[in-house]
Amino acid sequence: MSTQNDVLVVGAGLAGLTAVWQLASHGKKVRLVSKGWGATHWHSGCVDVLGYYPVDDPEPVESPGVTLAKLIADQPEHPYALVGVAGVEAALKAFQALCAEAGYPLHGSLDKNWLLPSAVGTFRPTCLAPETMIAGDLRRDDPMLVVGIKQLVDFYPNIIAENLVKQGVDADHLMVDLPPLAQRNFNTPIIIGSKMEEASFRAELVRQIKPKLGGARRVGLPAILGRLPSLAIKNDLEQQLGLPVFEIPGLPPSLPGIRLHTILVQAIERAGGRIYHGLEGVGIESDGGRVTAVLTEAAARNKPHRFNKYVVATGGILGGGIVTNHEGQAREVVFDLPVTVPNSRLDWFEQDFMDPKGHPVYRAGLAVNEQFQPLNGGSQPIYENVYAAGTTLSHSEVIRERSFEGVALATGFAVGNLLA
Repeated sequence: MSTQNDVLVVGAGLAGLTAVWQLASHGKKVRLVSKGWGATHWHSGCVDVLGYYPVDDPEPVESPGVTLAKLIADQPEHPYALVGVAGVEAALKAFQALCAEAGYPLHGSLDKNWLLPSAVGTFRPTCLAPETMIAGDLRRDDPMLVVGIKQLVDFYPNIIAENLVKQGVDADHLMVDLPPLAQRNFNTPIIIGSKMEEASFRAELVRQIKPKLGGARRVGLPAILGRLPSLAIKNDLEQQLGLPVFEIPGLPPSLPGIRLHTILVQAIERAGGRIYHGLEGVGIESDGGRVTAVLTEAAARNKPHRFNKYVVATGGILGGGIVTNHEGQAREVVFDLPVTVPNSRLDWFEQDFMDPKGHPVYRAGLAVNEQFQPLNGGSQPIYENVYAAGTTLSHSEVIRERSFEGVALATGFAVGNLLA
């Protein structure tokens, strides 16, 4: 066991947490600082590895593994090319093992994508899905009943079912009214997820659904099956309804995402890693080609965190790890590392907002070498002890590729093991 401070990770999204989990598991003295939680809290709680490729292809990817090899051959600077197919698979399997151990298995593999329903009734390709969602797979032809709750805003079962029907899926819809929720002005998935832990609340939900099942062979609910990473609520509902139940993720906050976050945080704490939440990285101290401290904002003066190595996992433009200004400059917010982005701001966007190729600015990020060290515009690392992981890396368009969690998990896992 090492006595000195080994690694500081900045950023608490999936990449940062995965890197810390790996480092702590290898006995490193590792800490994570972040100003807030990452995209786990607003994403689906699935692991998208590769959903569309090329990005303007309207057909979803059938086999992420096969298409991943093609993407790596086509785009040698893509984050997946740094990790390799075997590296992606190793990260997925380790994460699946961790979730299974926590009693919340993720199902799937690189062989094929699931096709799950979205909150607007479209087909959502994803590689790994929790057991609470897989009964919704749209390749199955069992008729489904999509159930909404009147007191939960922004989940409309009629829209989901109607759009699925237009695409050939046998779907019906039902809206239930749950009086125990009516006392509150505003109900979020987190509040309803807590109520779902009460047997009486579940019994009332079942009482309203059961007479309206009709010919349904499975039941879709909003993603409210409990806050904790557990299958207990799903199993109880299935027993009472006599049918498979599945979650459909909607708008944030995302309970399935929070469950994955919880599993990672618990694994880190068990292994002796430390997470400091609410500490915003605002700069660094450096000496020559080494960073000697990351500074976080404190009340009177900035607090230095001194470690041997540092990992940037603050996210890209969407995560706030990269900011831009009206003059066409982009900068990484903590280490002030150079960002790969078209030189002229006029080249950041295509003329057509809905251009199927997407907009170049969303491929902006940090260019790194094979050791994940950010580069100075050429082939030299800027700092010998700084590494980057996740969606802060350049040369990928994670939203349109549907590769967000895959890139974060695979690169976070690779960097964690590289520094272990």
